[in-house]
Parts: sequence; C-alpha cells; structure tokens
Amino acid sequence: MGPALVVGVVTLSTAVQPLGTDLYLAALPAIRNEYAARVGVVQLTLAVLVFSFGLSQLLWGPASDRFGRRPVLVAGFLLYAAGAAVGAMAPNIEVLIAARAAQGLGIAACMVCGRAIVRDLFEQQHGTHVMTVAMSVLACLTMLIPVTGALLAQTLGWRATLWSMALCGLAGALLVLARVPETARSLKPDALRLGPLLAGYARIARDPAFQSWTLLNAFGYAANFGFFSSSAYLFIETFGVSRVGFGLVIGGASVTYLAGTMLCRRWIAAHGIVTSVRRAGFLSLLAALLLVVPQLAGAHTAATLTAGLWLMLLAYGIHQPCGHVGMATPFPLQAGAASALGGFIFAGAAFVCGGWMGLMYRSGSAAVLSLTTGVLAAAAGTIALTLVQRHGRPVPARPAVP
Repeated sequence: MGPALVVGVVTLSTAVQPLGTDLYLAALPAIRNEYAARVGVVQLTLAVLVFSFGLSQLLWGPASDRFGRRPVLVAGFLLYAAGAAVGAMAPNIEVLIAARAAQGLGIAACMVCGRAIVRDLFEQQHGTHVMTVAMSVLACLTMLIPVTGALLAQTLGWRATLWSMALCGLAGALLVLARVPETARSLKPDALRLGPLLAGYARIARDPAFQSWTLLNAFGYAANFGFFSSSAYLFIETFGVSRVGFGLVIGGASVTYLAGTMLCRRWIAAHGIVTSVRRAGFLSLLAALLLVVPQLAGAHTAATLTAGLWLMLLAYGIHQPCGHVGMATPFPLQAGAASALGGFIFAGAAFVCGGWMGLMYRSGSAAVLSLTTGVLAAAAGTIALTLVQRHGRPVPARPAVP
C-alpha cells in the first residue's frame, strides 16, 4: 500500500466528519424554520451525530482488531451513506435526528480505521508526518465544504447537503473495495469478548502518554465543535452575515487549519513532536484571550470572533495530527482499541460542549459561545505545556494479555 494511497484513504476516512458537520452548518436555520423546531432541538441533529460517533467507537475499534480494518471501513462508509439518504428524505425532525445518529455510527467506523491504518504501517515520527499530510489535504478540501454547503442550502435546499454526503459515502466504500488491502498486523480473535475488551480499555486508559495526548485533542476538538455548532445562528441572525459569507468564515478557518498542519510538518522536522506541541500551546492560549477578553469588554463582533476561531484552528492543526498518532503509539497491536477509546473521549467532550451551548443559547448573545470555546482553548494550551511535555514521548508497550 503506497504512501499516496495511505494519505488518500486516511483523508477520505477522516473527511466524513467535516462533511457531516461543516457541509450542514449553514442549513441549520433553514431546518429550524421548516420543522418549526427550537434551536436546542435542531442542535440535536449535530449532538446525536457526535454522541453516536463517540460511543460506537468503543465497539468499532475492537471490531477492527478482530475482523480487520478493511471490512469495518467499508461498513462505515455504507452506513454513513445510508444515514445521509434517510436524513435527506426525513418528513420530520425526529427522523432527521435518528438518521444523523446512524451517520455518526458510520463516521466512527471510518475514523477509527483511518487512524489505526497509520499506526499499522508507521512508527510515531513517520506516522505523524503521514497524518499531517493527510490533514493538509483534508484542510484543502474543507476550505470548500462550508461554502459548498451554503451554496447547496441556498440554491437547492438543505436536503441537498445530505444527498451530497450520501454520494461521498458510496464513493468511499467503492474505493476501499477496489484498492485498499488489509493492514492489521494480526487479527485478535478475542477482541470483542467482554473480559479482554474491558481489561484492554482499562490498561490503555491508565497509560500516561495516552492520557496526555487524548486530553490535548479532546479539549481542542470540543472547542472547535462547540464554535461550529453554535456560530451559524450568531453570525447569520445576529451579526447579519449572509449564508455564503458565513461559509467563507468557516472556509477561512480551514485555511488556518491547513497552515497549522503545514507548520506542524516543518516544526516536527526541526524540533520534534513534543516541542512543536508546546509552541502550539501558546497559540491556543492566545486564541483563548481573543475569544474571552472582547466578550468581557462587551466588544465582540463578527470580526473578533472570526479572529479567535482562526487562531484556535491554527493551533489545532498542529495538535490534532500529533495527538491522533501519539495516543495509539504505545499500543501497536491494539491500535484500533486505542484509537477508539481516544475518539470516544473526543466525541464525549464535544457532545457535552454542544449540549451545553444548545441549552444555554440566548438569541443575540455571543457570551456562551465565546466564553465556552475560550475556556476549552485555554485548557488545550495548558495540557500542551504541561502533561504532553512530561509524558509525550511514550515507550512502546506490549499488548495486554487476556
């Protein structure tokens, strides 16, 4: 399996998540209007996706260790496509919420396998480089996703965004069937047995390197998810930004994320992974200041929020690929389980953040959005400067013995 194909597969398996969220963001106000639903209920179409995505990883990871990456990845793409198609035809908000939960199951399978494939094939330094290349390609794609979603929602209606997701899911399944071999080093027949499953997760969770890298990405992911899930109402309805203009704001965030992944590759080559993460930690703290201080001063505008978001994404572009590889590095024969547990924690943090923002949403106010994401960005920066510096150079460990 050549490097270009690895990058392509990892990019596509990871792209289902921003496709499932960013392509859909500008459509949220239209969905609320069509179904006459409250903001908190519409937010559930994002929150349940993240919840099912997070929870199901705990089974998809061991399933990929038991049956292999390839069949689980195909199942994930097909489930993602089916959920999108049902959502596109949803007659009411309840069916849409259920369909989005099914999409979350598919996203989980895809992302678990994508991260595990990198661990199957590469050691940490090389794996991080491959992951940053994949994230850079993904960032280029995601620059177009929010704008495309806004144009689809504005010209063809919000359902067109879901039909687009269905087509992408089918394309992913066909690619894997045609080109992707199995990469798991060996299959674990007992990976889905309850006793070994729980013992393996407990061992992974106790590892300080896993804890450090996972917390780093959990805070960063929750901050970004919280901003993206709630900002459409604020930008479009309060600040008067057009749907396409809002798409450009999110697209600009993808540009800064891309810059972060490119900077990550340069810094890693020159200074190593842990030092690169420390530098990005200072960027996270600065982003937190840009989000919190204008709110405390009562001076937030669309421009100040955009600046905070973009800087936060710059730091995340450095933290994310390092964290994804770092959390699985100590577990070469349990890469699927380690990736799954980390992904579950990421999604759990994002679900709590999204639920909190939906519950506390106040029309016309930026307080909940700016303060919550600012605190989370500060937490990510703090982890980068403390725990990752102490435990970020993991020693490869033997797999747990059942």
